[in-house]
Amino acid sequence: MTINNNSYITIGDDSNPTLLLIHGLASNKHTWNVIIPFLQKYYYIVSIDLPGHGQNSESFTDFSYGNVVDYIANLQTHLNLNFDYIAGHSYGASVATSVSFDSRFNIKKISLLDGGMIPMQSIPEMNQENYKTRLSPPVFTNRKFESISDFIDKNLSLKSNPHIKDIKYAILSNFDHTQKPKLVPFLNRTNHLNIVDYLWNYNPEIILSQIDIPVLGLMACKFDSIVDSISYRCEYTDYLQSINSRININWILNTPHDLQLYAPKLVSRKLVEHFS
Repeated sequence: MTINNNSYITIGDDSNPTLLLIHGLASNKHTWNVIIPFLQKYYYIVSIDLPGHGQNSESFTDFSYGNVVDYIANLQTHLNLNFDYIAGHSYGASVATSVSFDSRFNIKKISLLDGGMIPMQSIPEMNQENYKTRLSPPVFTNRKFESISDFIDKNLSLKSNPHIKDIKYAILSNFDHTQKPKLVPFLNRTNHLNIVDYLWNYNPEIILSQIDIPVLGLMACKFDSIVDSISYRCEYTDYLQSINSRININWILNTPHDLQLYAPKLVSRKLVEHFS
C-alpha cells in the first residue's frame, strides 16, 4: 500500500508525544489547520488525508474499516514512529476507534469529536431505505469553482471569526484546484457512497464497550442547550458512559459539527487536558 508523501503533514517537535489527527467524511487534513497552532507546543502532530480524500484520492477501492486501518498502520511504519494519541472528527472518529483497538498500535488515549459514538441506524429520520439519499454528496456537475467560494462568503457566519481564512481554506481544499473552473471534489461520488455504506453498518458499541483506554467524546450542539431533536444522542452517549467508565462525554454548546474549526481554543484545551 503506497504512501503519498503529500497526503499527510507533520508539525512540531518529534520528541513530543505523537498525535494523529483524522478528518471526517469528504474532508481532508486541512480541517485541523485552525486548531493545530494550539496543539503543536505539546505534540508532534500528524494530520492525514484518509484513503479516497484530498491528496490520497487515487488508487483506493476498498473503504472497509479494516483496509483503512491497514493504511494507517502502513503510514505509522512509513513515518518510523508510534502514534500515542488520536483525535478523530465525525467519520474519522469511527476510524480512530478502530485504529485504537488494533494490536499494531499502542494508542494511549483517543478523543472522538462529534462522531464515532452514535450508530447511524439510531438516528430517528434514517432507515435502510433512505440513508444513502440522506448521506449522499451534493451534485457538483456544471458547478463552477468560484460558486463554492462565493457560497462560503455569503452563507457561513465567518465575518467575525478570527480564523476565517483557515476555515475557508479547509473547505476549498476538499476540491481539486487543478480542475478549475470546474468544481470537482477529491472524494468522488462512488467512493463517498461506498464509505456511507460502512458508516451505516458501523456499530460503535462493539468496540467502545470493550476499549480499555481513556476516551474523550466531544459532542457538538449548535444550540445553547440540548434540544429534543438531539436527545437521542444524549441518551446513547449516556448509555456508553454507563457501560464503560473509561468513556467521558463533554457537550460543546453553541458550536456546529466542525467544532475543531469553530471552537479551536476550547477544543484544544480539552484535548490537552485529556491527553496529559
